[in-house]
Amino acid sequence: MLEDSEIIALYFERNERAISETESKYGALCRSISVRIVGDSRDAEECVSDTYLKVWNSIPPQKPDSLAAFLSKIVRNLSLDVFRRKGAQKRGGDEDIPFEELSECIPDRAEEAENDAVREVLEKFLETLPKEQRVFFMRRYYFGEPLAEIAARYGVSANSLGVTMHRLRKRFGKMLTDSGVYGVGRESR
Repeated sequence: MLEDSEIIALYFERNERAISETESKYGALCRSISVRIVGDSRDAEECVSDTYLKVWNSIPPQKPDSLAAFLSKIVRNLSLDVFRRKGAQKRGGDEDIPFEELSECIPDRAEEAENDAVREVLEKFLETLPKEQRVFFMRRYYFGEPLAEIAARYGVSANSLGVTMHRLRKRFGKMLTDSGVYGVGRESR
């Protein structure tokens, strides 16, 4: 299996092997992220394919430091777009939707300037968390992992993890409000 730097070099050479090497090394990761968000393997496959196209069109000129992080961000954003288009009610009654949990803190349709401000506050918020809580938050709200899966992986009870996540969302919402990103009338529940 090629190193990330070798795969990126293939993109810079415009060698189509870059896509097959990306699929070989990171396809499972991309599908895992996407299917957790969109809830459907066909939609996830489409998002993964769109990810490879977007990466092909982005490298060059971009030269990511971490190909895994670069791919994860792209597939996540494309999957969130599909999720929003389909609507939560069409997910077949899935009760474990982490992105709806975050709507307590962040409105669905934030303006671009607000998105940048939220991103900045989120980065500061994550820096304040102990490593374990930061990992829980990222696994839940970035990768879309179910609470039960995170709890099992780290040997904590799902109930206590749920309470921890609720408290973290509340703290994040307060930090957003205190920073002035969202004004009066927008509460963190």
